Amino acid sequence: MALNQENFITSLETSIGISDFLNTIDSMGVGLSIVDARKEGLPLVYVNKGFEEITGYLQEEVYMKNCRFLQGEETDREQVGKIRNAIRELKTETSTLKNYRKDGSPFWNQFIISPILDNDNKPLYFIGLQFDVTKQIEDEKRAKQRIRQLANFDQLTGLMKLENFKEVLQKYIDRGSEQLAIYRVNLDRFRNINNSYGEHVSNIVLIEAANRLSEIFPKAPITRSFADDYIILHELNDSIELTNTLLSIERILAKPYMLLGEKITIDYSIGISKYPEDGKDVEHLLSNASLALREAKNDSLIRYSYFNNELAKKLETRMTIEKRMVNALDNSEFVVFYQPKVCVKTSEVIGMEALIRWKDPEQGLISPGEFIPIAEETGFIHQLGEWVLLEACRRNKDWQDKGRRHVPVSVNVSALQFMHAQFIPTVKKILQETGLPACFLELEITESILIQPDRIIEKLNELKKMGVLIAIDDFGTGYSSINYLKDLPIDTLKIDRAFVVETPNSNRDNSLLLSIIQLGKSLQLNVLVEGAETEEQIMFLKGSNCDSIQGFYFSKPLSENDMEIKLLT
Repeated sequence: MALNQENFITSLETSIGISDFLNTIDSMGVGLSIVDARKEGLPLVYVNKGFEEITGYLQEEVYMKNCRFLQGEETDREQVGKIRNAIRELKTETSTLKNYRKDGSPFWNQFIISPILDNDNKPLYFIGLQFDVTKQIEDEKRAKQRIRQLANFDQLTGLMKLENFKEVLQKYIDRGSEQLAIYRVNLDRFRNINNSYGEHVSNIVLIEAANRLSEIFPKAPITRSFADDYIILHELNDSIELTNTLLSIERILAKPYMLLGEKITIDYSIGISKYPEDGKDVEHLLSNASLALREAKNDSLIRYSYFNNELAKKLETRMTIEKRMVNALDNSEFVVFYQPKVCVKTSEVIGMEALIRWKDPEQGLISPGEFIPIAEETGFIHQLGEWVLLEACRRNKDWQDKGRRHVPVSVNVSALQFMHAQFIPTVKKILQETGLPACFLELEITESILIQPDRIIEKLNELKKMGVLIAIDDFGTGYSSINYLKDLPIDTLKIDRAFVVETPNSNRDNSLLLSIIQLGKSLQLNVLVEGAETEEQIMFLKGSNCDSIQGFYFSKPLSENDMEIKLLT
């Protein structure tokens, strides 16, 4: 017959003594302590070997002492309160405490307390079991710290993530900081480093830049907000400290970087906003520092710029343009003008360039120089550029169907557009939809794209197979190499108007312009000169061996109706 629990306990009591039971607990490495509930202060009357091993205290050292000697400054009072409450209510309770060994070292003690009551339900003793859970607690803390690290810190540089940085900045504001400076630091043309050396080497630059900034600001919050953009929060004592700090940033960032055994200098730009004069909340301080950074990038002489009221007006204008731009396309506020290109020898129209204009109902005519950069920053350039391309092809086909002069229409393509994965399919789709032969579409790409020849040559070759013409716009103002020109499938070289302004009155400019024209002809390219406005310039260009001219001397940009009339002549 099976024993029930009461029979088992009775049998156990007759089989083993209390000392055998305690020895068994000792062998398990569990700490056991017993306090006398009938004596004042609840003194210890028994501790086992497990208790001695865990705490480092011998039995005779703790006898008749209260267990509070295990506590210290970092012992959680709430957990201690749970034990005291269990003693008052005569119940079993579990608590995890940070206790301290005899040598002062901390350990985590999972403590279970339970009362032993007499027949009248009055407490005789309290038994406590102790488990050293230090390893588990520390492992858990490390896991939480790792999760926090992943959530709040950049894995490449170890700097704060932007959201964490914003929270810290808000705390500085909330605690009443009197003067703060936000430095927004950007490594100029870092993309070129990435394209030339690869991701691994470029990451070394990003880490080195982060380390350099941390050297100047060892305790200040720093974030890498994206790729090559760093933001620093600096609590200031006075304006002189800001000036000296800027000098330190410039000095340390100007040092060359060692990349694959080469010393490479990387330019940088810095935008600064100040609290409270430039903004009293996080978003305004960051956006104003960003605006100042953009201004610094536009200045080739000074690498830093402070936010000011003029920039604030620019920001307001920018935000207005950004908000209205998307609806402007739906509301048919964008229009395309066309500027003729003429043959040098015959003055006949041999092509035309499509130029977008924005006729805003409130602000009037908005210059492309104002809205195109914003469109590129916001990504709207893809939608806007596709519309211009469609409109130009459709209009050119319509004019050809009416019997007007058959000439190519040129459409400017930004670097962002050109590098987009859907650019080639978009060109194909528009040519199919409009029915315009590909030979009557010319795409003008900026010279700066040529710095990445390996990335663009495949796209250029695909366009050439389709029959599309390719022109390099604003040649002479960017970073191209003659090697790129001779290797890439290009049809036309458009020389920037900057080389024409002083012609023919400047011998130096005359020589430079003629040299560029000769370069284009030696590469068997068609050469077009932009910006011709005077008769003297036209006469000079007629003797220069260039092929075509575009400028106000022949025609300003024309509306659709005026361009159609022009194509009749």
